[in-house]
Amino acid sequence: MHNKILRIIIVPVFFSIIIASLTPNLDWEDYANATGYRVQVSLDANINGIIIIDSLINTSNFSIPQGKLSTGINFYWRVIAILQGGGFSNWSAIWRFLIKLDPPPPPVLVAPANGSINVHFLPSFDWNESQTADFYRIQVSNSPAFIQLLIDSNRIPVTEYQCIPGFLITGTQYFWRVNASNSNGLSTSAWSTVFNFTTVQGPIPSSISGRVTFADTNFFEPQAYYVVGAYSSWSQFNFYPDKYDQIVIQQQGNTYYADYQITDLENISYRIAAGVLEVNSNYILGIYGCDTVHLNFSNCPVNPDSVTIQNYYGIDNINFLSWADTTKRIY
Repeated sequence: MHNKILRIIIVPVFFSIIIASLTPNLDWEDYANATGYRVQVSLDANINGIIIIDSLINTSNFSIPQGKLSTGINFYWRVIAILQGGGFSNWSAIWRFLIKLDPPPPPVLVAPANGSINVHFLPSFDWNESQTADFYRIQVSNSPAFIQLLIDSNRIPVTEYQCIPGFLITGTQYFWRVNASNSNGLSTSAWSTVFNFTTVQGPIPSSISGRVTFADTNFFEPQAYYVVGAYSSWSQFNFYPDKYDQIVIQQQGNTYYADYQITDLENISYRIAAGVLEVNSNYILGIYGCDTVHLNFSNCPVNPDSVTIQNYYGIDNINFLSWADTTKRIY
């Protein structure tokens, strides 16, 4: 057995560990008296782990087929010569390479179109495919300089992104951009052109708002507080709303009122009621659709009107009367 060691040259990038191709050509010097070669490519630095390629060839170079390698991962390879008359040389030194493709071109934005108005506050963002891109990153801001990011989502494998509730609101201008990456994130394009759009006017998404007007002025002491709550489950024994807004009572002339806005609601139906929350006592003082009516005069408080959130649109002008005096409570 001969002990001469093979000398290896990586092509197309000579003596470089960075390869800009998924099908590189491995090349080495001819070995004297060699009738062929065995080439191995592995994920393991000692070629003891998973062998990706283990091929017998009769030339001193080997082009790796498509689909064998991926980007952003270190690969290790070596060669041994098959000698004329039998036997083998020693294995060559183990060399390493990493595939890092050139960055993709910046994506071209499609929708929402630049300058568009009356866009839903849960828009579907769409852009054209960027050649060689593996995934994309989208950013949305209320500033053209993207100082504050409202959405910053990375590693999106497709050319679209559906906005989810809680990020954008109504009646607001937003700016968005996308870049593209490949090589497992090692190569990233420049940002796309920045587009802007303005969302449709209307109440805050997923909210119910309105005004409560008080039928009397006998307000309780400040050890407890007035709220307007949204109840997905309603009974005279349920004093704890799903969501509520602690209200501030205002006076205009002889009228006492409070504006409320209950946010972060689901796409379901709610009963809306005003009341007082205390540590051990909680009272319902007014109900939308029933106002201040008592059970001995009407069955309405048992089954009052409901307000339904659909497609996350907010609802306003849900106005009703309420008692201020807890002795006049409905429940």
